[in-house]
Amino acid sequence: MRPLRTISLRHLVGRSSNSHPSSLQGLRFFSQNPPWLLVASITPRPQLPFLYPPSRIPPLGSLRRRPGEWQFSRLLSTEQKRYLKDQVKLGGKIILYFMALGGLGYVLIFGLNEERTERLFPSPSEWTFLSRSTYRAARAHEDPEAFERGVVNWVFTGNVYKQLVKRLENPMIDGDGLKEQEDGDHIMDGIGPMGFDVTSKSYPWRRGYYEALMGAARGAENLDGFLRDDTRSIVFPPDVVLGPSNPNPRPSLPGRASPPLEKNCSPAFEPPQFYYMKILTTKGFSTQERLHAALAYADWLDFKNLSDSAHEMYKWALDIATSTVDHAELMVDKSTGIIKADAPLISSNLLLATTSLATHHARNADLTTALPIFLSVLRARRSLPPTPAPAPAPAPAPAPAAQLQPARSPSNQTDEGLLSGIISLIRPLFFPPPYPPPLPTGDEPALRTPTSICSEAGLMANIGELLWASSSASDGLKWTREAVDVAENEYEHNSTDQEAGERCAECLLVGIENWKKMLAKLAREQKDEDESQREQQQQLKEEEKKKVNNRSSTGLSSWWGAGRKKKNDKQQQRPDWITEQLKVEERAKHIQFLLGQERFKRREGLVGNFLRTMMFI
Repeated sequence: MRPLRTISLRHLVGRSSNSHPSSLQGLRFFSQNPPWLLVASITPRPQLPFLYPPSRIPPLGSLRRRPGEWQFSRLLSTEQKRYLKDQVKLGGKIILYFMALGGLGYVLIFGLNEERTERLFPSPSEWTFLSRSTYRAARAHEDPEAFERGVVNWVFTGNVYKQLVKRLENPMIDGDGLKEQEDGDHIMDGIGPMGFDVTSKSYPWRRGYYEALMGAARGAENLDGFLRDDTRSIVFPPDVVLGPSNPNPRPSLPGRASPPLEKNCSPAFEPPQFYYMKILTTKGFSTQERLHAALAYADWLDFKNLSDSAHEMYKWALDIATSTVDHAELMVDKSTGIIKADAPLISSNLLLATTSLATHHARNADLTTALPIFLSVLRARRSLPPTPAPAPAPAPAPAPAAQLQPARSPSNQTDEGLLSGIISLIRPLFFPPPYPPPLPTGDEPALRTPTSICSEAGLMANIGELLWASSSASDGLKWTREAVDVAENEYEHNSTDQEAGERCAECLLVGIENWKKMLAKLAREQKDEDESQREQQQQLKEEEKKKVNNRSSTGLSSWWGAGRKKKNDKQQQRPDWITEQLKVEERAKHIQFLLGQERFKRREGLVGNFLRTMMFI
């Protein structure tokens, strides 16, 4: 047997090179890879095959590799690189799709919120979109129920109203057509500029401008005394600012900014009179709007204990209420504010102005002046003509016989009713609701409406409180009891008028609270009187026992018995305030339960309407 020959790889390669080219097609070397499976190197030197022993010293002229570069390049093949690129592209597309969906969702939610607030607080259509959105945001943030804590952020709300007023007065934005008044000075000493002439503007624009000014005035009232740190643009209450006027500041709440120095601060808001006087001097507002602004400013002066200035402002309000009426002296005595019994015309503005003036006198303990005004207002309200009944709709004329249509089946009528209901729900989504019609100016003759009856109950409660505080406690109790009866009766029998219901609920709460306080005082006095009488009777019994042995038991004992009988008869004739107090407590619980149930029903109705609307949105 011949021994096996060892054939080297070099001989095989050399022999294969001399053979026919077709015989080399089936050969594949395990140490070499096709060029399409190799990763291009960043170096000018060609990449070596697999399992080739690397050299530790790079050749001359080649770039020095970084540590781990060779191993990383060998892990990424062409297919893996292509796969990773596709995955990165796919991930980028998914991210872009989610960002687009998120942006569209935000736009949808923003649009629905704007549409909802537009229906709650309509804004003039001639304003720019930013002004309308600002107005809606200010009105929504002024509602305490919109927040969990039930507290309005007046720093934000007041500044939003302030920015809105600036936009409306800017001729380059929404103030095109505003005119300065020709007569008089344009600057009021110590207050600010006068109002504009807005008579050329439409009613929605004027109403929106008025509400913006009143909102800014309310913000100024709530931010009275607040200071703004000029170095950080942060608003602080005055009791936390450190300075000469406040040497012992209140510590700031945890998590809040550190208190500033007084020298670095400036007033955060204009004074309220800046906006109130602008309303009173603006030409184009209705009498009722100017009257409400004057009364709000007077109430603010009362709050600041400026009674003389407040009294002058109330007098000005009375002048505004009678400015559009000829021969105003026939209706009211302007020196006292008492409405005359034979007044030819009684307007709602006159009733509001005189009632506010009487409240001002009562607040300043001038009961002798306030009581006649309240009585004259109550007499005037009771003499108002009733609201005329609505005229019946005319009956439709019978159609000719040629135009008579055949009767429709109940199924067709049901389908048409359902279709009309769906259209009535979808139509507001594409057509914005119209702006509310103009409010009454208040110069028209007043009528005796359900709201007026509830206002009468409020006046009776005020009169009873004044009588109780002056001298006649029994008369005050009677007026208060009658006020509660009138308000409760009107509240239970009038559930359609929401304004009247709210007014009667307010009168009920005030009247029942006054009634409870009055009875509590009378019951306390009755307890003290009964205690003193028991002590006196005990003393008389002891004296009688001492003297009974020294006197005859015929005449004198009958005299003492008659005296006790007279006292017992007197106690039986006296009203039992303790028992009445218990009855009033039970009645107060019933009234509170009734008010709570009605408010819950109204709130449930509003929420239900909103959910039904949002369902179709």
